[in-house]
Amino acid sequence: MVMLTEQIIRGKTRLDKIDEVKNLNLWGQDLDDVSVVAKMPNVEVLSLSVNRINTLRDFRHCTRLQELYLRKNYITDITEISYLAGLRDLRVLWLCDNPCADHPLYRQLVAYALPGVDKLDNLEVTPQDKEAARRNPDLAKILAAPPPEDGALRPSSRPASYSSPPPPMASPPSYTPPAGGSRPGSQQQGAGGYDGMARV
Repeated sequence: MVMLTEQIIRGKTRLDKIDEVKNLNLWGQDLDDVSVVAKMPNVEVLSLSVNRINTLRDFRHCTRLQELYLRKNYITDITEISYLAGLRDLRVLWLCDNPCADHPLYRQLVAYALPGVDKLDNLEVTPQDKEAARRNPDLAKILAAPPPEDGALRPSSRPASYSSPPPPMASPPSYTPPAGGSRPGSQQQGAGGYDGMARV
């Protein structure tokens, strides 16, 4: 475990009090515990991409946060974005290359839960995107349950691409041809099985 500490922050920013920090960039430090950011209510820009962070829980205390960069971390559960709902100044959010970004409704869920965000990853969140999110009744259902406290993946919110494979298809019932007849080819199951199913 690599923990972000007050000492590291003071060394990086040259400030004695971490609650005075407004901008912090610790890209690619293998950090997996950043709970100390809860003591940084005045930070406005956090760049913590390419680390091992698996929850957004501690960022909810950064009440003046405007830009949050978390590309290439380990945020798995899409409902983690609910922790950011109280950050009224948040305008820029980068979560691409996290498992949660593979959710088929990723962009709509962010637009719904965080209506103040104007840029998600490298794309603008347009008014049309936000309106479409408001009209989608499925989003509220997905976000209804609170995110897991330990950052673990909740099976019910697991993205389709991380779901368990479907069970094997049952064999078709045997076919007994009529006397003097033969089994018609149209009764045979195709070899494709589940291969023909669309994947999200």
